[in-house]
Amino acid sequence: MTAPQTSVPKFSLHYDNWGRLVLTDADGQVHEGVTPVRAFPLSDPNHWLSIVNQRGTELACIPDPQQLPAATRETLLTALTRSEFIPVIERIIDATQGEPAEWRVVTDRGERTFVLKGDDDIRTLSDGRLIVTDSDGVRYLISEVRRLDSHSRRMLERFI
Repeated sequence: MTAPQTSVPKFSLHYDNWGRLVLTDADGQVHEGVTPVRAFPLSDPNHWLSIVNQRGTELACIPDPQQLPAATRETLLTALTRSEFIPVIERIIDATQGEPAEWRVVTDRGERTFVLKGDDDIRTLSDGRLIVTDSDGVRYLISEVRRLDSHSRRMLERFI
């Protein structure tokens, strides 16, 4: 697939102080916590990207990201990289109490320590999976809470 020659979408992207991606549209409306997604991730990963809000509503459609201004394109591609790298938490070794909390976990990619700003950074998906977003904006997946060991579940219960 090739992207058709269309006008360049008018918007800007930046990260806020909380590490969330923010889109400002052509009318100056600010949309916080947006997520870029690939429309055709396997057959045409470099074209037809969308930026959606937290409810999944499309805010911008980008046929060809190469047509975007360099700064916007770089932010978009960085955000895609972040959103596509999702280690799976297999075990929670420790999690300090309070906010922010330091978590030490074992993922499918090895052991990792990160800071969780608050329990708002744990989101339950419709199918029961959890997304944990650390203070750097890196997302982790807990695919099945019931499959975690009892210690990990007790640690997690403090936050959900």
